Amino acid sequence: MSSLEISAPPALPVLPRQPRTWYFLGSAVIALLAYIAFNLAHLIVGFLVLVQTADPSMTDAQLTELMFRGGAIGAGTIAACPVVLAVLWAAIRIARPGFTEYLALNWPNRGELVYGLAITFAFLLAWLLLSFLTGQPTPAFVIDSYRSAQDDGLMWLLLIGLCVGAPVTEEFVVRGLLYRGWSQSFLGPIGAIVLSSALWALIHQQYDWYYVCQIFLVGLIFGHLRRRSGSTWLTVITHGFFNLAVIAHTALKLAYF
Repeated sequence: MSSLEISAPPALPVLPRQPRTWYFLGSAVIALLAYIAFNLAHLIVGFLVLVQTADPSMTDAQLTELMFRGGAIGAGTIAACPVVLAVLWAAIRIARPGFTEYLALNWPNRGELVYGLAITFAFLLAWLLLSFLTGQPTPAFVIDSYRSAQDDGLMWLLLIGLCVGAPVTEEFVVRGLLYRGWSQSFLGPIGAIVLSSALWALIHQQYDWYYVCQIFLVGLIFGHLRRRSGSTWLTVITHGFFNLAVIAHTALKLAYF
Protein backbone atom coordinates (compact mmCIF):
# COMPACT_ATOMS: atom_id res chain seq x y z
CA MET A 1 0.00 0.00 0.00
CA SER A 2 1.33 3.41 -0.91
CA SER A 3 2.15 5.72 1.95
CA LEU A 4 0.11 8.35 0.19
CA GLU A 5 -3.05 6.33 0.52
CA ILE A 6 -5.27 7.16 3.50
CA SER A 7 -7.23 4.33 4.98
CA ALA A 8 -10.97 4.90 5.40
CA PRO A 9 -12.18 5.28 8.98
CA PRO A 10 -14.11 2.32 10.31
CA ALA A 11 -17.87 2.53 9.86
CA LEU A 12 -19.75 3.48 13.00
CA PRO A 13 -22.35 0.95 14.11
CA VAL A 14 -25.96 1.95 13.53
CA LEU A 15 -27.67 1.89 16.90
CA PRO A 16 -31.36 1.04 16.99
CA ARG A 17 -33.65 3.81 18.14
CA GLN A 18 -34.36 3.44 21.83
CA PRO A 19 -37.93 3.07 23.13
CA ARG A 20 -39.41 6.25 24.54
CA THR A 21 -42.36 7.33 26.66
CA TRP A 22 -45.03 9.81 25.68
CA TYR A 23 -44.91 12.18 28.62
CA PHE A 24 -47.48 14.80 29.66
CA LEU A 25 -48.37 16.56 26.41
CA GLY A 26 -47.88 13.57 24.14
CA SER A 27 -50.03 11.33 26.33
CA ALA A 28 -52.74 14.01 26.50
CA VAL A 29 -52.85 14.35 22.71
CA ILE A 30 -53.05 10.58 22.19
CA ALA A 31 -55.81 10.30 24.80
CA LEU A 32 -57.72 13.09 23.02
CA LEU A 33 -57.40 11.25 19.70
CA ALA A 34 -58.66 8.07 21.36
CA TYR A 35 -61.60 10.00 22.85
CA ILE A 36 -62.49 11.43 19.43
CA ALA A 37 -62.24 7.97 17.86
CA PHE A 38 -64.48 6.54 20.59
CA ASN A 39 -67.18 9.13 19.98
CA LEU A 40 -66.98 8.84 16.20
CA ALA A 41 -67.54 5.10 16.46
CA HIS A 42 -70.56 5.74 18.67
CA LEU A 43 -71.94 8.28 16.19
CA ILE A 44 -71.53 5.88 13.29
CA VAL A 45 -73.35 3.11 15.16
CA GLY A 46 -76.07 5.58 16.16
CA PHE A 47 -76.45 6.67 12.54
CA LEU A 48 -76.76 3.05 11.42
CA VAL A 49 -79.42 2.47 14.07
CA LEU A 50 -81.37 5.46 12.73
CA VAL A 51 -81.06 4.23 9.15
CA GLN A 52 -82.34 0.80 10.11
CA THR A 53 -85.14 1.68 12.53
CA ALA A 54 -86.10 5.36 12.30
CA ASP A 55 -89.51 6.43 11.06
CA PRO A 56 -89.89 9.64 9.02
CA SER A 57 -92.66 10.78 11.36
CA MET A 58 -90.38 10.73 14.42
CA THR A 59 -89.55 13.99 16.16
CA ASP A 60 -85.98 15.08 16.90
CA ALA A 61 -86.43 14.03 20.53
CA GLN A 62 -87.58 10.57 19.48
CA LEU A 63 -84.64 10.19 17.09
CA THR A 64 -82.21 11.17 19.85
CA GLU A 65 -83.85 8.70 22.24
CA LEU A 66 -83.51 5.98 19.61
CA MET A 67 -79.76 6.60 19.28
CA PHE A 68 -79.25 6.33 23.04
CA ARG A 69 -81.24 3.20 23.79
CA GLY A 70 -79.40 0.56 25.76
CA GLY A 71 -78.74 -1.72 22.80
CA ALA A 72 -77.30 1.14 20.72
CA ILE A 73 -75.07 2.23 23.62
CA GLY A 74 -73.77 -1.31 24.03
CA ALA A 75 -73.17 -1.74 20.30
CA GLY A 76 -71.43 1.63 20.02
CA THR A 77 -69.13 0.86 22.92
CA ILE A 78 -68.21 -2.53 21.49
CA ALA A 79 -67.58 -1.03 18.04
CA ALA A 80 -65.41 1.73 19.57
CA CYS A 81 -63.14 -0.72 21.38
CA PRO A 82 -61.00 -1.86 18.40
CA VAL A 83 -60.86 1.71 17.07
CA VAL A 84 -59.46 3.04 20.35
CA LEU A 85 -57.02 0.14 20.59
CA ALA A 86 -55.81 0.94 17.07
CA VAL A 87 -55.09 4.55 18.10
CA LEU A 88 -53.14 3.35 21.12
CA TRP A 89 -51.27 0.73 19.13
CA ALA A 90 -50.20 3.27 16.50
CA ALA A 91 -48.96 5.73 19.14
CA ILE A 92 -47.08 3.05 21.06
CA ARG A 93 -45.65 1.69 17.82
CA ILE A 94 -44.12 5.11 17.15
CA ALA A 95 -42.64 5.14 20.67
CA ARG A 96 -41.28 1.63 19.96
CA PRO A 97 -41.79 -0.22 23.28
CA GLY A 98 -44.04 -3.26 23.35
CA PHE A 99 -47.79 -2.68 23.56
CA THR A 100 -48.17 -5.00 26.56
CA GLU A 101 -45.24 -3.49 28.43
CA TYR A 102 -46.21 0.12 27.76
CA LEU A 103 -49.77 -0.29 29.02
CA ALA A 104 -48.76 -2.59 31.92
CA LEU A 105 -50.94 -5.44 30.69
CA ASN A 106 -49.67 -7.79 33.36
CA TRP A 107 -52.06 -10.29 34.91
CA PRO A 108 -52.54 -9.53 38.65
CA ASN A 109 -51.85 -12.17 41.24
CA ARG A 110 -54.66 -13.61 43.33
CA GLY A 111 -54.00 -11.36 46.31
CA GLU A 112 -54.14 -8.18 44.23
CA LEU A 113 -57.31 -9.36 42.50
CA VAL A 114 -59.09 -10.11 45.78
CA TYR A 115 -57.93 -6.80 47.25
CA GLY A 116 -59.08 -4.87 44.18
CA LEU A 117 -62.53 -6.46 44.06
CA ALA A 118 -62.99 -6.07 47.82
CA ILE A 119 -62.10 -2.37 47.94
CA THR A 120 -64.26 -1.66 44.88
CA PHE A 121 -67.24 -3.50 46.34
CA ALA A 122 -66.82 -1.79 49.72
CA PHE A 123 -66.81 1.63 48.03
CA LEU A 124 -69.94 0.78 46.05
CA LEU A 125 -71.79 -0.34 49.18
CA ALA A 126 -70.77 2.83 51.02
CA TRP A 127 -71.89 4.99 48.10
CA LEU A 128 -75.25 3.21 47.82
CA LEU A 129 -75.80 3.78 51.54
CA LEU A 130 -74.90 7.47 51.17
CA SER A 131 -77.26 7.77 48.19
CA PHE A 132 -80.07 6.16 50.19
CA LEU A 133 -79.53 8.42 53.21
CA THR A 134 -79.36 11.58 51.09
CA GLY A 135 -82.25 10.60 48.83
CA GLN A 136 -80.20 10.55 45.64
CA PRO A 137 -82.04 8.74 42.82
CA THR A 138 -80.46 6.29 40.42
CA PRO A 139 -79.31 8.28 37.36
CA ALA A 140 -81.95 8.52 34.63
CA PHE A 141 -79.33 7.49 32.08
CA VAL A 142 -78.81 4.17 33.87
CA ILE A 143 -82.54 3.51 34.27
CA ASP A 144 -83.36 4.40 30.66
CA SER A 145 -80.48 2.34 29.25
CA TYR A 146 -81.48 -0.69 31.29
CA ARG A 147 -85.19 -0.49 30.47
CA SER A 148 -84.70 0.11 26.76
CA ALA A 149 -82.19 -2.73 26.44
CA GLN A 150 -84.58 -5.01 28.30
CA ASP A 151 -87.55 -3.96 26.14
CA ASP A 152 -85.57 -4.50 22.92
CA GLY A 153 -84.18 -7.86 24.01
CA LEU A 154 -80.64 -6.47 23.83
CA MET A 155 -79.58 -6.68 27.46
CA TRP A 156 -76.72 -8.97 26.44
CA LEU A 157 -75.38 -6.24 24.16
CA LEU A 158 -75.55 -3.64 26.92
CA LEU A 159 -73.80 -5.98 29.36
CA ILE A 160 -70.93 -6.71 26.96
CA GLY A 161 -70.57 -3.03 26.11
CA LEU A 162 -70.56 -1.72 29.68
CA CYS A 163 -68.81 -4.60 31.43
CA VAL A 164 -66.20 -5.49 28.80
CA GLY A 165 -65.96 -2.85 26.06
CA ALA A 166 -66.03 0.25 28.27
CA PRO A 167 -63.58 -1.10 30.89
CA VAL A 168 -61.06 -2.14 28.23
CA THR A 169 -61.13 1.12 26.27
CA GLU A 170 -61.27 3.47 29.26
CA GLU A 171 -58.72 1.66 31.41
CA PHE A 172 -56.26 1.18 28.57
CA VAL A 173 -56.40 4.94 27.95
CA VAL A 174 -56.67 6.32 31.50
CA ARG A 175 -54.85 3.87 33.74
CA GLY A 176 -52.69 2.54 30.91
CA LEU A 177 -51.57 5.32 28.58
CA LEU A 178 -52.14 8.41 30.75
CA TYR A 179 -50.79 6.91 33.95
CA ARG A 180 -47.67 5.64 32.16
CA GLY A 181 -46.88 9.02 30.62
CA TRP A 182 -48.08 11.37 33.34
CA SER A 183 -46.57 9.46 36.25
CA GLN A 184 -43.16 9.90 34.61
CA SER A 185 -43.74 13.62 33.99
CA PHE A 186 -43.67 16.53 36.42
CA LEU A 187 -46.98 15.28 37.88
CA GLY A 188 -45.54 12.15 39.44
CA PRO A 189 -47.69 9.07 40.24
CA ILE A 190 -50.07 10.82 42.68
CA GLY A 191 -50.63 13.80 40.39
CA ALA A 192 -51.21 11.44 37.46
CA ILE A 193 -53.84 9.50 39.40
CA VAL A 194 -55.69 12.65 40.54
CA LEU A 195 -55.64 14.47 37.19
CA SER A 196 -56.51 11.44 35.08
CA SER A 197 -59.36 10.57 37.46
CA ALA A 198 -60.71 14.12 37.22
CA LEU A 199 -60.65 14.07 33.43
CA TRP A 200 -62.21 10.61 33.35
CA ALA A 201 -65.03 11.83 35.58
CA LEU A 202 -65.64 15.00 33.56
CA ILE A 203 -66.14 13.17 30.27
CA HIS A 204 -69.15 11.37 31.80
CA GLN A 205 -71.49 14.25 31.03
CA GLN A 206 -74.55 12.00 31.11
CA TYR A 207 -74.47 12.19 34.92
CA ASP A 208 -75.09 15.03 37.37
CA TRP A 209 -72.44 16.40 39.74
CA TYR A 210 -73.20 13.82 42.45
CA TYR A 211 -72.37 10.87 40.22
CA VAL A 212 -69.48 12.69 38.55
CA CYS A 213 -67.98 12.87 42.06
CA GLN A 214 -68.59 9.14 42.42
CA ILE A 215 -66.74 8.44 39.18
CA PHE A 216 -63.84 10.63 40.31
CA LEU A 217 -63.53 8.70 43.57
CA VAL A 218 -63.74 5.37 41.75
CA GLY A 219 -60.99 6.67 39.46
CA LEU A 220 -58.81 7.33 42.50
CA ILE A 221 -59.37 3.74 43.63
CA PHE A 222 -58.52 2.36 40.20
CA GLY A 223 -55.44 4.59 40.04
CA HIS A 224 -54.35 3.30 43.45
CA LEU A 225 -54.80 -0.27 42.24
CA ARG A 226 -52.83 0.45 39.09
CA ARG A 227 -49.93 1.94 41.06
CA ARG A 228 -49.97 -0.76 43.75
CA SER A 229 -50.18 -3.76 41.43
CA GLY A 230 -48.47 -2.49 38.28
CA SER A 231 -51.34 -4.07 36.35
CA THR A 232 -53.85 -2.33 34.09
CA TRP A 233 -55.70 -5.64 33.71
CA LEU A 234 -56.60 -5.39 37.39
CA THR A 235 -58.34 -2.06 36.82
CA VAL A 236 -60.11 -3.47 33.75
CA ILE A 237 -61.48 -6.30 35.88
CA THR A 238 -62.52 -4.08 38.80
CA HIS A 239 -64.07 -1.55 36.40
CA GLY A 240 -66.11 -4.30 34.75
CA PHE A 241 -67.12 -5.65 38.15
CA PHE A 242 -68.21 -2.18 39.27
CA ASN A 243 -70.36 -1.67 36.17
CA LEU A 244 -71.88 -5.13 36.52
CA ALA A 245 -72.73 -4.44 40.17
CA VAL A 246 -74.41 -1.15 39.20
CA ILE A 247 -76.50 -2.92 36.55
CA ALA A 248 -77.45 -5.67 39.04
CA HIS A 249 -78.47 -3.03 41.60
CA THR A 250 -80.57 -1.26 38.95
CA ALA A 251 -82.29 -4.55 38.05
CA LEU A 252 -83.12 -5.27 41.70
CA LYS A 253 -84.35 -1.74 42.28
CA LEU A 254 -86.67 -1.83 39.27
CA ALA A 255 -87.94 -5.29 40.15
CA TYR A 256 -88.71 -4.78 43.84
CA PHE A 257 -89.01 -1.05 44.55
